[in-house]
This record gives sequence, C-alpha cells and structure tokens, in this order.
Amino acid sequence: MPNLHLTDLSVKALKGSDKNATYWDTTTPGFGVRVGKRSKTWTVMRGRTRERISIGKYGDMSLADARAEAKRLLAAPTSDPKPVSKTVKNARDEFLTSHYDPAATSSWAHKVELILKKHLKGVEHKQVAEITDGDIRRVLDKLASTPSMQLHVYRVARTFFTWCTRSPHRYIQRSPMEGYAPPGKDRRGTRVLTDDELRSVWNAAGAGSRLVIRLMILWGTRNEETCVIRRDWASDDVLTIPGAHTKNGRDHGIPLLPLARSVLDERPHDGDFYFPGRHTNKKALNPSSLNRMVDEIQEETSTSGWTLRDIRRTFRSNMARLRVPREVCEVLINHAPPILDDIYDRYDRLDEKREALARYEEFIARLVSA
Repeated sequence: MPNLHLTDLSVKALKGSDKNATYWDTTTPGFGVRVGKRSKTWTVMRGRTRERISIGKYGDMSLADARAEAKRLLAAPTSDPKPVSKTVKNARDEFLTSHYDPAATSSWAHKVELILKKHLKGVEHKQVAEITDGDIRRVLDKLASTPSMQLHVYRVARTFFTWCTRSPHRYIQRSPMEGYAPPGKDRRGTRVLTDDELRSVWNAAGAGSRLVIRLMILWGTRNEETCVIRRDWASDDVLTIPGAHTKNGRDHGIPLLPLARSVLDERPHDGDFYFPGRHTNKKALNPSSLNRMVDEIQEETSTSGWTLRDIRRTFRSNMARLRVPREVCEVLINHAPPILDDIYDRYDRLDEKREALARYEEFIARLVSA
C-alpha cells in the first residue's frame, strides 16, 4: 500500500481509477485516504486486527478535521474481539444458507456451492481462523492447468472468507486472502461460428435434449437460463424467464415465434420442465450435461474450437449483421442496463424483440435449408 505525505494539494492531485487504492499518511501512521473511481474517503486502520474505519468523505471533511479525528480514534482503546470457533465446513454451510436464497434455483448459487464443497474439501475440517494463504495457494496451484476454473475458485473463496470477517458472526478478523492477487484475468472470447458451422450444429441438435442448443441458437440465451425453462413460463406467446434465474436478476421476456415454438413442441409433455434431468423430471437438465453434447456434436459435424458461449456471441453478431439496432440486440441477450436505465426505463420492448427474432428465424430457416 503506497505511503504519501498527505496535504491538501497531494490529496487533490490523486486520480481515481476502477481499482481502489489507499494512500497512508507518512506523518500520522494509521491515517489515510482511500481513492475510488468517483470519490475519496478518509480512513483509519487501528488495532491488532487492523480494523478499518471510514471517517468522512474528501470534500465534506477537511484534511485537518480528518487528521484530528484519526488521531482521536488511534489513541482510543480498542477491544479486538476474539474470533469465534468455527470449522470451514460449518462456516461454509452457514454462508451458503445466509448468502444465497435456499429457495432459489439460480445456477450461480449451485456453482458456488459446488466450488466450495469440491475445492475447499481438503481444509474443511480446519478452523476458519487456522486457514493461511499457504492453504489457499495449495488449493489454487492444483488448478494451474485450468486457469478459468482457478479464477472462479479464487473469487468464490475470496467472497466466502470476506463474509467470515463480518458481523454478526466474525469468525476471523482478517481474511487469509487479503492482499492475495488474482491468479489471472478473464479471457475474452472472439469466436463466431461461420454459417456452415451454424448449419451443421443446428442439424446435429435436432432431437432429444440436444434441442436445448437449438433454442440457444434462436434466442442467444445463456446455458443455465435455457436449461431451466418451464412450461408455465409461457403465456400469450411470450416465455418469461424470471429474474431469479437470470444473471442480472431481471425478468427476460422472449416472444415465441414459429421456429422456436416448433422446437418446444417437440419436447415430450412430461413434467414442469421443457428439458428435465436425465434421471428425474422433477429437476431441470443440469447445465454440465451440455459439455458432453457439445463434444458429441463437434465430433459428428467435424467442427471444433467452439463453445456454447460462442453460440451466444454468434447470435449477437448475426443480429447486428441483420441491422437490428444495438439497443434491441442488448435487450435480446438480456444484458444488464446502466443503473439509471434499470431504475427509470422499465419498457419491455417486446414488439421490438418480436420483430428482431422474426428476422432472425427467417435467417436461420434460409440457412439450414440451403
């Protein structure tokens, strides 16, 4: 963490960025200013637990007043509470229950549960307070050959251990991942399927559970969102995926047009889900099953190197190719809007979606009949 002699001029000159940074005063140890993208906050770090206290915003509180308040807090006695005894396993179960709605069936909640139970299994018997950055490093080093999963595990573990530091439980005072740098960065895909590849995939996904891939081609929906669609979500020629099952928490209405309707009509009327699980119709198709489908389709069609995320990217790219306005394209793939739009713009754009999807179904129909 950088040190700086804090003056009115030096604080004013600090530039904001997406990554928060704290500059500690060289003349008053424990006092500093935290600089975010749009604000600067006076802060104090004190005690054995390195407790951080925000004492005011730059602009609302002068440097002199902030330094005086910092000195008062730094001189005041602290009562560092002792960590509560709790194993990683017990804390994990409590975290999953309290941090995620147990009644919800969101795929992300299931992913978090799977990651914590699988990748922290080796330390689940230990007390949370005994976990070190060495334990974390050993967990992550095992995933060095799968950098994407390594990054997922890092982020989930960081969220879990940060939760363990918070009231009212406060099982630890500091997370073992504090200051632990991410093991990598997200890689942005660029793959778009050619028309020939898209035709081959469509033809290979013409029966059984593989029809879920045809819907992804037609709708550009995410894997998990498509797997869980229920029959009672369809009403008045619109299928609405509830916000509890979407990434951004917003309901996503999809007009049902002839080609998509024909895909749904091919599914047997057996239970609530269009795509039930392999062993029971009480649960939806597990998204992990799609990986096997993709492997089989690639082998059958002699295509390679594409993923289901690439199909979503292909949908978005082809919509632009068909001159569908950008705003409608973004709504079609249910991208989260800017915060002000989320608050003030509640128009569902169903008419615009219907027009765009009709244009796309016509494109797909011509493509697969060629």
